[in-house]
Amino acid sequence: MGLAVGIDLGTTNSVVAVLKDGVVGTVPDPDGARLLPSVVAFHPNGSTLVGTTAVARRLNDSANTIYSVKRLIGRPWDSPEVQAARSTLPFELREGPNGSVLVAARGEAYSLPEISAFVLRQARAIAEASLGEPVERAVITVPANFNDLQRAATKMAGRLAGIEVLRILNEPTAAALAYGPSGRQDERVAIYDLGGGTFDVTILDLAGNVFEVLATAGDTSLGGDDIDLVIAERMADDLLKNHRFDARAQPQVFTRLRMLAERMKQALSSREEFTLGIDDLVPGDRGASVLWQFRMTRPELEWASLALVERTFKVCQQALDASGGATKDLDRIILVGGATRMPMVARKVEQFFGRTPVVRINPDEVVALGAAIQAALLDKTRKTSGEPVASPRIDERSVVQPFPKEIDAGDMDLALPVVDSKTAIPVAAPARPAPPPPPPLPPKAPGAGQFLPGTSTKPLVFDVPQESSVSPFEIELGPPPVRPPAHTLLGVSAPGAEAIAPPQPPPPPMRPPQPTLRLDQAPAPPPPRAAPLLIDVTPLSLGVETVGGFCDVLIEANTPVPCDRTRTFATATDNQTQVQLRVSQGASRRFDENTCLGQLELTDIPPSPRGQQAIAVTFEIDADGILNVRARNVSTGNETRARMQLVGGQGEPGDVAAMQARQAAHPLAPLGIRE
Repeated sequence: MGLAVGIDLGTTNSVVAVLKDGVVGTVPDPDGARLLPSVVAFHPNGSTLVGTTAVARRLNDSANTIYSVKRLIGRPWDSPEVQAARSTLPFELREGPNGSVLVAARGEAYSLPEISAFVLRQARAIAEASLGEPVERAVITVPANFNDLQRAATKMAGRLAGIEVLRILNEPTAAALAYGPSGRQDERVAIYDLGGGTFDVTILDLAGNVFEVLATAGDTSLGGDDIDLVIAERMADDLLKNHRFDARAQPQVFTRLRMLAERMKQALSSREEFTLGIDDLVPGDRGASVLWQFRMTRPELEWASLALVERTFKVCQQALDASGGATKDLDRIILVGGATRMPMVARKVEQFFGRTPVVRINPDEVVALGAAIQAALLDKTRKTSGEPVASPRIDERSVVQPFPKEIDAGDMDLALPVVDSKTAIPVAAPARPAPPPPPPLPPKAPGAGQFLPGTSTKPLVFDVPQESSVSPFEIELGPPPVRPPAHTLLGVSAPGAEAIAPPQPPPPPMRPPQPTLRLDQAPAPPPPRAAPLLIDVTPLSLGVETVGGFCDVLIEANTPVPCDRTRTFATATDNQTQVQLRVSQGASRRFDENTCLGQLELTDIPPSPRGQQAIAVTFEIDADGILNVRARNVSTGNETRARMQLVGGQGEPGDVAAMQARQAAHPLAPLGIRE
């Protein structure tokens, strides 16, 4: 029946992973790449390119190369996010049926789930080519703060890709599943997930194999893409000031600046400064190009992106408040997402939480690994095969190495014409010697004050404990955190805990002598753990519109899912046969300040005097976090047909058939084929 895999459908990159033979790891493409760029290009010859080959098309055909749609999927046309994207993205966005968003390319319009389906099809093809087996089922991850429309649209993308979606799983929850328990009996963990286009933070209690989400919060319009845009804007300002060349007026050129900005951000994560030298961007006299150089230092990047990173901690505080705890109650802080590779992010996280964050698994791959574990648990064929899924080992290729390789000029040349100038000015200037460490700062309360670039309280180092209960590949960033005094599940310290002096670090343990094994002996395998139980929550409140434009909340945010709530409504006029209610997700008491999910229509109500017919409306949120609606006539006991007309949704079944037909009409370019 084929394999079940985990897919992290990301804004910038997507990753597919699988659990096989007790090891969970990401699946590489034929070239060995483990990250699939979430980019789709429609070529003039009629072929559809996905991934690295599509990225190359952004340089010369940005109008027909689609990317970063994850931020827009499931959003209505008139949302602020969609309208803002229209001014920054080089391809055309159109309003579709029912207030949805369409992408226009090569004379044809595609819904956003269709674009994501192309990426999922490529991820599926990569997995099938590498594993040699058909891939038919998957767990697909989404940001924890995705609303019902966004989750439904993602599930639709999986359906269009020919995949049975076993579960829509929150990304931070997947990351926690990949890391697993640390060995303590009970612990409280925060997952700080800063990806390419979205940010999430989730607070969990881990008790044995029970993963209980206490609270989650997020910003689906905040991520590494915003940092890239900050750098690109600085590049554009430099071009305008020094060469009187307006890059913003030319979408193709500005697209190239954004790609260069991403590479510069990556380089400045390991270098103190970086200089680009490009001689084919700025036009000069008589058609000759002018050499353009742009230099940025790490402190300059950190100052430019400081406000964006600070926004994440407002979200972190929201999650902490909703969980009923504080930073002192946390035992581990886990970093997830490619943008957490920036040194400033790790330092700011440590300042806010007062604890060194953990980076043990590749932050680009950890979500897909957790999704693969969940897929194996949900897959019926694997359950009956006897293959262990409760205690999988992480493929060592997905484990963070102690000393990450420095990015050099050669690494920058990724499908980008960033070349040495004809005057032999190097693309990358050599890194300056590291300055002497600043004097130690007085201790501050977690989160107090502002971080100034270049004033880190201590360098970040990798430490491998000599003796540990974790596997030999589990490497943490910094020393293991000291567990605070014993507390309850609500994070309340025990009486007198404040008077306990902090423990001194123990001396390095002595490795005991290893007994000699005979040839007929083998070490006993560790006892298998029970399959983990995930208890997730809904990230946003769910309500209906009431008189005066207010919102009546039926399901509060951070309610454990699956869940259901019932509210009774009465007819307002004589002989009324249908009722219309508008449904929204959000925290505001004003309906219009929330995200309108759609309009609920209750039909087939028996004609009766006003107020005589009572309709019990039940809102159910399933394990995927997707809303389902049913209704019952209280007086007769008969079920009443309820239909949700989703705002920004995909409409009637005929629309789905048309999308499936377009997928069939667009075969993907074969794997390993270069443009």
